[in-house]
Amino acid sequence: MLEQLSIRNIALITSLDVTFGRGLNVLSGETGAGKSILIDSLEFVLGKRADKTLIRHGQAGASVSAFFECSDLPSVARTLEAYDIPFDGQILLKRTMSADGKNACYINGVKVTLSMLRACSIALADIYGQHESTALLDSDNHLKVLDNYAKEHLAALLQTQKSLYEQYSDIVERIRRYGSLGDVNRKLDTLRYQLEEIDRAELKDGEEEALLAERKIFRNAETLIGAYADAYRILAGEDDDNAVVRIAAAQGLLRKIDEYDPDVQSLSERLDALKIELRDLCDTLSDKAQSFDFDPRRAEMCEERLQTIRTLKRKYGDSISEISEYADRMRAEYDFLSDGEAALTKLEAQKSDVWNRLYDNSVMLSQSRREAATRLSAAIVKELQELGMKNSDFVVRFDPIPQASDAVGLIGENGFDRPIFLFSANAGQPPMDLSKIISGGELSRFLLAVKSIIADMDHIDTMVFDEIDTGISGKIAQVVAEKLAKIASGKQVLAVTHLPQLASMADRNYLIEKSVSDGQTQTHLRNLTTSEEIYAEIARLIGGVQGDAYGMLHAQEMKTYADAQKSALRQA
Repeated sequence: MLEQLSIRNIALITSLDVTFGRGLNVLSGETGAGKSILIDSLEFVLGKRADKTLIRHGQAGASVSAFFECSDLPSVARTLEAYDIPFDGQILLKRTMSADGKNACYINGVKVTLSMLRACSIALADIYGQHESTALLDSDNHLKVLDNYAKEHLAALLQTQKSLYEQYSDIVERIRRYGSLGDVNRKLDTLRYQLEEIDRAELKDGEEEALLAERKIFRNAETLIGAYADAYRILAGEDDDNAVVRIAAAQGLLRKIDEYDPDVQSLSERLDALKIELRDLCDTLSDKAQSFDFDPRRAEMCEERLQTIRTLKRKYGDSISEISEYADRMRAEYDFLSDGEAALTKLEAQKSDVWNRLYDNSVMLSQSRREAATRLSAAIVKELQELGMKNSDFVVRFDPIPQASDAVGLIGENGFDRPIFLFSANAGQPPMDLSKIISGGELSRFLLAVKSIIADMDHIDTMVFDEIDTGISGKIAQVVAEKLAKIASGKQVLAVTHLPQLASMADRNYLIEKSVSDGQTQTHLRNLTTSEEIYAEIARLIGGVQGDAYGMLHAQEMKTYADAQKSALRQA
């Protein structure tokens, strides 16, 4: 249930906070006061497409927040759990938009994408207005309406249909991957060549890095040998000025003074240790310089191996690990295709079996829909008669059930049905396509009839009706008011209206007003809490003049009558 709506800088609204309750919430006001802005704001926060023209002139951005209490909506809990969003039975939606058209969406303080916002809000509220009425004229939506009406009877069949269709589509895709036997053999030849080329190379992880390091040594062999030889010469070469000779000379000098300084002994010992380490280092340098063996053949093999790796990388991946992964995929594809004709024969048999079951389920689904359509037609005709359309008729037209051989390409995860709603408003006139003959007022009543029937089947707490009473007046207006009041007995209903009958039936009345201050037009919304305020608004809707005693008396009588009717409806 929508408990609070907060709007900032949307069209004529600067700042508005409104609290709604359960039951029938009626919003009314003068034409042009901004009733549609409230609906636009609600649609905005529920995820409908919007552009920056929605932002109040002169403002940098706009925002709308909507607070819902929805502890009894398990579908909402599952959606939020899937998105890892905290949920304690309440949801705060928020959406902002800046003047440059950028959007930001939040659910319970967590930033989400617009698609995530829509996925969550779809179970929170339904808004019915001119657009939704027009949607009923599109035959593509008729199947959705029928399936929604009959979903308890169709649920198992639809689940089976989806499962079988997924199986069938998977088999068709696998057969497509095989293609003809000629295609299979050509593909196998290609895969065999690729796998043999990769396997023949016997690539190893880290091999390329090791080869590059080895090649670097080969390419700098002369420099390495020269460095080792020069280092040896400096430390222990034939030159009398090398490091070993200098250390020996230093020891000779220290021996001459050892009787004068007790520290000379330790210094001499340290020189001995240094001389031993230096001789060992010199031996190592000599070995390095003399034993370094540049093998041209090994260098050539190294270059060839690197060229092989480069060739394979160019064909199959950017690294040895990627080449290995590619080979694994190709090997799996090879194994898949190598079954050849036997696999194709097996798949074709599976395809035939699943198709037969899919077709049979589609037929049962269609038969159940046709039975449901008969019930829906009778229920809609009854509702339309109550709404003053005494001579109306409504039927659901189906194409004949196709033979299995003709159904290929027609069957999907919802079966093969393409039902179309046919309607007649007058006796003696055959039902025709709904989109071709229904008027605006008739369409509003038709939508209300449909919603009256399926309201209890929609697991949605909040229903919003945006001037669904268009083209309706007199006695039928009273019937419409009673229909909405009945729907509101089990749900929260928000209704934007110009009918005094509907305003009289409200559990809560809200007045939308427009004012001008400092040259700026602003829309406000006021909850009418006193009887006098409510009577005054009903009197205005009747057409009375403000302060008219007769209008107020009439309004009071309408409200008293409506309260009695509402009580009776909700006790029935």
